[in-house]
Amino acid sequence: MYSEYYEKHGANRNDLLSNADVVFQTLAADRANIAALRRVDIDRTSARVLDVGCGSGSSLLQFLRLGFNPENLTGIDTSEERILQARTLLPTLDFRVESADRLPFEGESFDIVFESTTLGTLESAQLLSSIAREMLRVTKKNGHVMLTDWRYSRRGSGVKTAMNRTRIADLFDVGGSTVVVAREAGALVPPIGRRLSRLAPSLYFLLQAILPPAVGQITTVLRKL
Repeated sequence: MYSEYYEKHGANRNDLLSNADVVFQTLAADRANIAALRRVDIDRTSARVLDVGCGSGSSLLQFLRLGFNPENLTGIDTSEERILQARTLLPTLDFRVESADRLPFEGESFDIVFESTTLGTLESAQLLSSIAREMLRVTKKNGHVMLTDWRYSRRGSGVKTAMNRTRIADLFDVGGSTVVVAREAGALVPPIGRRLSRLAPSLYFLLQAILPPAVGQITTVLRKL
C-alpha cells in the first residue's frame, strides 16, 4: 500500500528517532485516538480489538499501553514481511496474514474494529466497499468502528483516496447501519506539520486548534446499530 511511497522517500521516512519531522505527527495521531476512545464506553479487560492493515503492529501497541488485554488484540495484514515484524515486536498478540476484504472471522466478533491510514492508500472503490462491509460485519452490535485516516489526498503522499466525512458516510452507511460518536483532530497536513515538528514544535498543537483546515488526519469512531 505504501510501498511506492517508501521507495521514493526511504524506509526511515516515519522513523521517530532518525526523522524529527514526524515526531509531532505521531503525537497528534496518538492524542486523537486517546480522545476518541474516551468517548467509548468499553471494558478494556474483555474488549476484542481487530486492527485491519496492522502493518508491523505499532497501532496495537497503543492499545496495549492503554490497558487493553493482549489476549484480545488481533491484527491482519496482507504483507507477510510486516506480519513477521509484528510477531517479533509483540509475540503475545494474534497476527495473521489475511486480506481485509475477506476477513476470516465470524460476524459480530469484535468490540472495536480499527484501521489506521490503510483505507486511504487504496484507489479501488469496489475494494474499499468490500473492506468496509467486512469491517462492519465483524463488529458487534453496539460495537465500534474506529478510523484514523487522512481526509485529503495528495499526489506522491501515498494517500490515494481522501477519507473525508462524505466518503466515510457512504462506505459505512452512517445514519443507517452506524452513527458517528466521535471525531477528533489528529495530525496536520504533512507539508505543514512535518516542518513545524522539526522547526517549531511548540506551535504544532496551537496551529491545530486555530486552523482546522490544516488538520489532515482525523480519528472517527462509529457505533454499529
